[in-house]
Amino acid sequence: MPYILLVILSLLWGSSFLLIAIAARGFDATSLAFARVMIGALGLWAIALARERRWPKGAALWLRLAAMSTFGQAIPFLLLSAAARQTTSGDLALMMGAAPIFAFVFARLIGEGEVWTWSAALGLALGLTGVAIAVSGPGAHAVSTFAGRAEGLAAACCYAFGATLSRGASQKIGPSTAAAVSMTISSGVLGALWLVNSGSLSAFAAIPESALAAIAALGIFNTAFAYYLYFALVMRSGATFAALNNYAVPFVGLILGAVFLNEPIAPSAWGGLALVIAGIALTGRTPTTRRRCG
Repeated sequence: MPYILLVILSLLWGSSFLLIAIAARGFDATSLAFARVMIGALGLWAIALARERRWPKGAALWLRLAAMSTFGQAIPFLLLSAAARQTTSGDLALMMGAAPIFAFVFARLIGEGEVWTWSAALGLALGLTGVAIAVSGPGAHAVSTFAGRAEGLAAACCYAFGATLSRGASQKIGPSTAAAVSMTISSGVLGALWLVNSGSLSAFAAIPESALAAIAALGIFNTAFAYYLYFALVMRSGATFAALNNYAVPFVGLILGAVFLNEPIAPSAWGGLALVIAGIALTGRTPTTRRRCG
């Protein structure tokens, strides 16, 4: 069952970058991120109320949920929305491939049971080398910029940190409630930012139908449903295993961008991706089969 959830999650999040690129044609970065979390929060509450009725208790849990929503949702959603105007959807998907590398490091630092080994150290080195090649390599498209790819990479780092924090919350109040509460907090954060930056509903009237359809699908399927699956997977199998969906996410994102948006794929993207996946494979090996490093 965990592997089935992982495949579904990979397909949902792999197609997110295509939807973000389409939605970015009609939304600015703040509006796109805010609309996404609002729709996602409503969908997650529908799931939570139907399946779970546990409310978070205690300051420590609320603090974890606030950090989880800020670093795992609000900030990366905003970064991806901004990056979509500066690079291709395929580049954004490629940057997400680094998330398991960051997740391994964060999980170990926070004490979530990840093990440092010689193979993990080599995996981290390969993964980070691949990231450096992918980020610094020349883009194959006119809109592909270093700044856009850097924002996508920063989003991957935030996602990984949020993934590590989410495990404890999911175990205490259930995956759907944890996702709904954190997404609601993100809605408040991004809603306040939206009010400061624009706060005008009249602008939505001029948004193309394709962008509206993309944001609706992004919020319902790629955010609400995907986050429910994600939190359930983190609770079942841990943050590092859940982050392994990024094996498939770059491939799905690159292929969809090429097919539907005619985005070319730079040779450096394939080289960087190969190194990242090799790094993920090494850091994700079963601890009992490896020697400890240090």
